[in-house]
Formats: sequence, structure tokens, C-alpha cells
Amino acid sequence: MSVKELVLEGLTGPLAGLEAGAPDGDPLVCLHGWLDNAASFGPLAERLPNYRWICVDLPGHGKSAYRPDGAVYHYTDYLGDVYRVLESLELERCTLVGHSLGAGIAAVFAAAFPSMVDRLVMIDGIGPIAGDSGNTLEQLRESLEFLGRNDDTGPRFYPSWNRVVERRLQAGDISRTGVETLLSRGAVRKGEGTVVLSDGRLKQRSPLYMSQQKVVSILAGIEAPALLIIARQGLIANRATTTERIAAIPDLTQEAVAGGHHVHLDDPAAMASVIDRFLEDRKGGT
Repeated sequence: MSVKELVLEGLTGPLAGLEAGAPDGDPLVCLHGWLDNAASFGPLAERLPNYRWICVDLPGHGKSAYRPDGAVYHYTDYLGDVYRVLESLELERCTLVGHSLGAGIAAVFAAAFPSMVDRLVMIDGIGPIAGDSGNTLEQLRESLEFLGRNDDTGPRFYPSWNRVVERRLQAGDISRTGVETLLSRGAVRKGEGTVVLSDGRLKQRSPLYMSQQKVVSILAGIEAPALLIIARQGLIANRATTTERIAAIPDLTQEAVAGGHHVHLDDPAAMASVIDRFLEDRKGGT
């Protein structure tokens, strides 16, 4: 399957991406998870080549530009990036596919711009993280204190490729193959060492989170048919907020699958089957 690099317009700078599959197939605009990149969807695209896969590196991730100096990677700004991407691609409508952070962005975008989204696929994510009103001030202070730590910005250097792989394995529930897939785009070798391309500022907490009530009210505005894939060993299966969010989305299909948070990388064949069945059943957003 041929894959080509894309340069797309973002809210605060150019965004990189990958396009694969059938140029005349239904367009799937794909948004990856936190600290991942567009390569996250490569294994799915290989198994479903009849779709037009447009996979975006979100700002500060992969090969995309960082936010400007002094800027914060605030959740709502990603919505502007998605809007600009669709304009850049001259897509009036598309299917949004998101994993984790990307699933939350896709869900909120689908609610905000229902005329632009035919179908919505969410992989182990359903809306943004909600804040606890009891620790709002603590969260705000922690976020602002991050701005004073200059060593937390920009790309990071590691003494070896294996060191980066092992650190990524320790950070989350993901297979070695999945890590290698993400690092193939998210890191570059420099001599004997490795540079991780993602901006260190991505680790800054958001200054303010929406409440669960606000998130639910937004999700209730999703008009497109939606698929939520819950990894049984993932992040949202046992969250107290998940059940209420599921109930809020008017036209939602649920699929529980075995696997961890990066199940789309660890078991792409099974995931491709689930996604393809939904997309075919709800073709044209019906």
C-alpha cells in the first residue's frame, strides 16, 4: 500500500500527516493519542486499504510544528486544528477516527460541527478528561509552575534507541511492536543516541478542565452515528464517568474488545474488522 507525506494547515503552524489507502475511498481523518503520532493508524490502514486514510500529527507530536513559545497545548485549540485540516483538504464531510486524546477531540468536534462529520469512531476514549472541582486551584498552580521549567520544552535526547523503547514500554500498556511503530515516526537516531521529536510541553497539565456535566452536555450534541471501542484492559473501561458519557450520545454503538489502551496497534486485525463492519453498516452516516 502506498503511503505519502502530507503538509496541512493547522491553527498555529503547519501540521504533518500521512495519507494511505484508496484516493477515491471514503475519507477517514484520524487523530492519535497523547504523545503518539500519525503512525498509530498505519496497521489499521494496511488492513482496510479501500478507505482514504488521512492521519494527522497533532501539534507538538510527530513531525508537526510545535505551538509557539509561551503557548499552552490547550484541549480546545485542537478543535481549531481539525477545522483547519479539513479546510486544507477541501473536505466538506468526513469520518473522524480517534484514539484516546484523539477520540476526545473527535467527539467534541463532531458535536460542535455536526454538518462536517458523517461517522465517528472512538478507540478507548470518550470525550475529554473531566476536572474535579475540589482540586481546581491545585491543578492551576501545577500547570503554571510548569512554565518556569525551561528544561521541559522541545525534543529530548536519549543515549540509545533501546533506552527510548524501554522507557515507552514502561510508560504504558503497549506491545514492543506498537512502540516501534510509533517511534518510527516520533523519534530519529542521532549518532548512537535518539531524539524524541514530541514537544516536552505536552506534559504540562491543562490549566482548567471542563466538569463532567459540561462534557456530557457536549457529547449529547453528537448527531453522527458513533462507534465506541472499549479495551477491556484499557483506560476507560472502569472509569466512573464512562457510563454517563455513553448514555449521553444519541446514536452510539459499543464494542468491548480484549486488549489494552493501544489495542489498535497490538491487535489491528481484530480492530479493523470491528471498524469496517460499523463503517459499512452506517455508510453515508445513516
